[in-house]
Amino acid sequence: MQTFLRTLTLSLSRPAYYKAVLQAPLSFSVKYYLVLAALLIVLNTVIGVINYAPAVKRDLALTAQESVQDFPPDLVVTISPAGITATKAFPLIAQMPSALTRTAAQPKNLVVIDPAGEIGALEKYQALMLVNNSYVIVGNGDSVQTSPLKGFPEITVDAAKMQQLAQTLLVGAQHAYLLTTGYFVVTGLGTFFISRLVYLAVFGLGLWLVFKSAVGTYAKAVQVSLHTVTSPLLLSSALGIAESVGQTTLHPFPGWFLATHVIFTLYSLTRLEKQPQS
Repeated sequence: MQTFLRTLTLSLSRPAYYKAVLQAPLSFSVKYYLVLAALLIVLNTVIGVINYAPAVKRDLALTAQESVQDFPPDLVVTISPAGITATKAFPLIAQMPSALTRTAAQPKNLVVIDPAGEIGALEKYQALMLVNNSYVIVGNGDSVQTSPLKGFPEITVDAAKMQQLAQTLLVGAQHAYLLTTGYFVVTGLGTFFISRLVYLAVFGLGLWLVFKSAVGTYAKAVQVSLHTVTSPLLLSSALGIAESVGQTTLHPFPGWFLATHVIFTLYSLTRLEKQPQS
C-alpha cells in the first residue's frame, strides 16, 4: 500500500515521475490501476449503500404494500395472443408506485388495460403503458414503442399472484443492503474494468500517435495513460459521492472527463523534458 500511495502522489504531482513510468514494466502500471480502481469501487460502494440502501428498503416495502391493497381480490386478468379478458369492466388502471413518482417525472399511472384503447389513450390515461387486444404500447418521452401481443406468452394476473409479487418485494426489502451493495459493485466493475479500459486503450492510441517520439511504443502510451487518468478518475468519484450525499445531480460540461485527462497528460508530457528526474 505504501508503494501505491507513493505512485498515486507522484502520478498527480510530479511530471518528472513519468520518466520512471516509461522505464518501468507495463505490469507495474496495470497493478497500480487495478488497486486504484478497486479502492474507488469500495469507496463508491460504501457511500452509495449508506445513502441509498435505506431508501431502497423503504420503497420496496411500500411498493409491496401498494401492490396488494390496490388490487381487487376478485379481479382476474388474462392477457394472451388472442386478446384480453377480465372479471371486471374495462379500462383497468394500475397506478404508478409512489416510490417511482418521488424519484423522477413519471406518468400518474403505470399501466392501463383497455381492449379498445389506441396509442392516444396513453396521454388520456396519463399512463406509461397501455395494453389493448393487439399490442403492448409503451410511451418513452416523445416516442412510442409497440409490441404485438402475439409475441408474448399468455399471462394471468390475480390476487394470489400479486401476493406472491408482494412477498418477493418484501424479501428484497429485507436484503436491501446486500442488493444495493451488489448493484454498486457490479456497476463499478463494469465502469472501471470494461468501459474505462476500452477508453484507455483508445486514449493510449491517440497519445501514441501524437507523442510517439516521447512515449516510444503504443504499450508505453497506454502505460502513461494508466497514470494520468488518476486525476479525472478521482474527480469523477468525488462528483459521484457529492451527488450521492446531496441527493442531486451534478452536470459537468460535456466531455469533461476526456478534457481533464488530455490537459493533465499534455501538462505531464510537455514538462517531462523540462524537469530533472528525482
